[in-house]
Amino acid sequence: MPRASFSHNVELARPVQEVWETLQNAATWSGIGPVDDVWDPVHDDAAALESFQWSAHVGPTKYKGSASVAIADPPHHMKLKLDSSELTGSLIADLDDNDPPVLAVTLEVVSKGTMASLFFPLIAEAIGRGLPDQVEAFAVTLNNEAAPDDGDAPPRKLRPV
Repeated sequence: MPRASFSHNVELARPVQEVWETLQNAATWSGIGPVDDVWDPVHDDAAALESFQWSAHVGPTKYKGSASVAIADPPHHMKLKLDSSELTGSLIADLDDNDPPVLAVTLEVVSKGTMASLFFPLIAEAIGRGLPDQVEAFAVTLNNEAAPDDGDAPPRKLRPV
């Protein structure tokens, strides 16, 4: 199956521990890679993110998928396993302790369905072209004190950094 990997780094204005806490809010992940909408987050007893449902909009079609935390090494590394009918892969966030902290986001996608395999070069090009802007927007969210609301509600407007 065809596969591709993309990465983008961005500096953050908040301490790594605060950013890590924001990453536990499933709605924070909306807008990165194929993840357009997020709902049904699951957290453990310590409020650590375990999983959520997501969807991607491709033209008039909405594809649903699931994300589960495959690896969590607080407060520096989180790897989400993404799975849908057409694509599978990983969404990885790595935080370092530099001053200012740097966030590296890596998206790995693998074609899974027939339609995705046929159009994978176009899908991969669109994902690769869009990821830098998505990560920059992700950083704006992470640099704010409040993250989007978890669940079905649309994200609330965040004040500028």
